[in-house]
Amino acid sequence: MHSWRTSCVNGPPEATSRQCSPSAHRSVASQIKQQRRRYARAVLGGLARTQEGQPTAHVHRVLRQALTPLGVRLPAETLRQLAADITAGRPVDLA
Repeated sequence: MHSWRTSCVNGPPEATSRQCSPSAHRSVASQIKQQRRRYARAVLGGLARTQEGQPTAHVHRVLRQALTPLGVRLPAETLRQLAADITAGRPVDLA
């Protein structure tokens, strides 16, 4: 199976001297960004189910620890609001 990925990243030796087009790089970057966003939403949903009713400070800490490695850095107030919503059992989502 041959795809744009193999020809850009690790294609045959004659193709390695070529550079991928800027649009291919943007496409890959966009896909990665979307994948991270979906994963972060899934993590947030899981935390909302498991941390409901826990103290807000604990939920805040767990949220920060879970989202930071995913590259999601939210303002402190947003993080506090998410933690309060999870504690109260309200629906949450990343905007």
